[in-house]
Amino acid sequence: MQNGMISVIIPVYNTEKYLDRCLQSVLRQTDGNMEVICVNDGSTDGSAAILARYAAEDERIRVLTQENKGQSAARNAALKVAGGDYVFFVDSDDFIHPQTFEILRNALQKSGASVAATSDAKNYDKTLINVENSSYQIHKNPLLHILQNEASGSVIWNKLYRRELVQNRPFIEGIYFEDWPWVTCLFADIEKYVTVPFALYGYNTDNPSTMRSTFTLRKIDNYATGIRAVREYFEQPRLQNLWPTVRKIRIGASLKHLINAVYHNPKNQRELDVFLFKTLKALHAENCFYYRELRFKVLMRLVKIWFRNRGK
Repeated sequence: MQNGMISVIIPVYNTEKYLDRCLQSVLRQTDGNMEVICVNDGSTDGSAAILARYAAEDERIRVLTQENKGQSAARNAALKVAGGDYVFFVDSDDFIHPQTFEILRNALQKSGASVAATSDAKNYDKTLINVENSSYQIHKNPLLHILQNEASGSVIWNKLYRRELVQNRPFIEGIYFEDWPWVTCLFADIEKYVTVPFALYGYNTDNPSTMRSTFTLRKIDNYATGIRAVREYFEQPRLQNLWPTVRKIRIGASLKHLINAVYHNPKNQRELDVFLFKTLKALHAENCFYYRELRFKVLMRLVKIWFRNRGK
């Protein structure tokens, strides 16, 4: 069943080491009805040359080039020109199972859902699958499901979306950690979501991620930007009843990651600690979270951060 084209969006920035593997995994899909929109986000390595070679060899590939603006801007640029009935995001250092599109499209079309996702975002399984007999699970409360399944629910790149759901929904530009605010707000607006019991997305653990790299003041501020964007979205009258759950689970999880990152960061410790507390004070005053809803371990780490700066 191959009704409707899939727009595959791949932001590319200095990933020449992994780019061949990524593109080959996309182009070798058993469901080949696709356009592949690669956005070269100001790469300074050999990524541009690799993209040019693939574009010359396969007419399904389209390359957009821009100065370095970040992943969000690259994805937004691609969404503006995407012509498919479905959209799938791939990071250029990752790769996907050869039946990914066939399986996810099959689940969407049979279920009538708006989004279909792999069951796990990081435990790739290369086993070939009998698509005709493959199953899927329908989730009639999509938002609650992704809130309760943080690892796979908060990322954008393990899901196939119907284009009308995402085409007018831009990512916040200029920030790290742009996935979770976008996904959280999007899932408040869908009624049916399906997952398949297969790990189809190959997440690259070799390439240092934003979370594993040195933490900075900017990253603290970016977390706050995402939190404020989600709070603002759920202030809409039709969504206000959902905000307490989102605040407790999703904002709580984001603050957990933020506080843990600052707690474990070895550089510029005092500067980061001071800015963290300043940011938390502002977010609390804006009713973005309540301390009483944070996990006990997170609160204990906050206490340790506070005490490690006393006397300095």
